[in-house]
Amino acid sequence: MSQINFDALAREHPELRIALKRLGIWLKEHPDPIIIPSKISGVEAYALASALMLLAKSGVLHRLYKVKTPSGVYADGVFEDVSEIPERLPDRFNNYFDTAEADITPVFAREGV
Repeated sequence: MSQINFDALAREHPELRIALKRLGIWLKEHPDPIIIPSKISGVEAYALASALMLLAKSGVLHRLYKVKTPSGVYADGVFEDVSEIPERLPDRFNNYFDTAEADITPVFAREGV
């Protein structure tokens, strides 16, 4: 991931200061290539979404999509666009489900993923 100065970014966007600082800490502590916003706690959802989109617009993160299975876990695979999501996907037990009725979640990938 490109180095980003979260303190400087927070000074440029004071309305997102708490979200940017929390996000910077979370990214250092979690090396996962895929960032699922709901796993980041301690920050208001709208501010977190705004901070993530700011990082996506700057090229540090890339927005993708994941699909939740009926049991509430994420199916394998990430998609560049919701139009790429197939009509049916397997869950972790290889039982296929209709994605039209599933939750589609925006996620973010670190640069280069």
